[in-house]
Amino acid sequence: MYAPSASYLRVYEPAGAFVDADYWRAYAASGRAIDPLEGPRLRREALYERIGWPWRGVPSFARDAYVIDRGREADPLICPWNLRYRIAASALEVRRLTPEAVAEALFPPEFLSSAAEVVALDDGIDRHDAPADAHEHVASWSVPLRWFACVRAEDRELVIQRGIAQLRYRTPIAKARTGLVVARNLVRSEFGEGAELAEALGETADWLEGFHRDSVVELDYGGLASRMDPEELRAEDSVDLTWQALDHLGASEPEEAQECYARLVDRWRDRRLAERLN
Repeated sequence: MYAPSASYLRVYEPAGAFVDADYWRAYAASGRAIDPLEGPRLRREALYERIGWPWRGVPSFARDAYVIDRGREADPLICPWNLRYRIAASALEVRRLTPEAVAEALFPPEFLSSAAEVVALDDGIDRHDAPADAHEHVASWSVPLRWFACVRAEDRELVIQRGIAQLRYRTPIAKARTGLVVARNLVRSEFGEGAELAEALGETADWLEGFHRDSVVELDYGGLASRMDPEELRAEDSVDLTWQALDHLGASEPEEAQECYARLVDRWRDRRLAERLN
């Protein structure tokens, strides 16, 4: 199975931020943590193995996570998967947004009842004060433009090896929060409080507020990187282009900012269309 064509915005929190900190410290020390390059594929396989049709209940999964090992002197950083909660919450959201007749065909009543129980319990072991699925956002086919404001060019990590392509940005959460606030304020100043992009930036900033101050934010191009050739990856500068646009706004140069933004929109629209057509 190939890696899903998706990008990811993740938060890694110190193990000590969790109620069951000892479990996550032992998990990190055991070497069982899965590399983000392999994680999306393995999660999809695990899902396919456990769910039959019709669904009778929300399946159980091993408690896995992505881990950043910071050595013996510091707590490992943990980004839990918590697939059971995420499946349950997604099913209930689809049920809420779908006409009743369609929802009944998609989900047996016993499955929805099971999903409601899982969400109500919140699996209370993977988060201290926020929904259990809050550590990772996923976007299919592209990278949401607002995510680029979380990171800077110096946070870039690019790996191109035989059979491996990975592009990601990692930055302290304080830096990501500051970047989002700066971007939101600049957009609001130019386009007003109701600007769609300003609202999107604000939503991402609000999401990051729920995490520990020593967390790390990761923007991972995921499976998108494997669908870009090496030269495209080396030249990929959407983060730089985002901050060029914001700098132009700060310098009262709206036309130049609009030009940068238009290039970003066109770039990612074309990539979404190309991938869907193929």
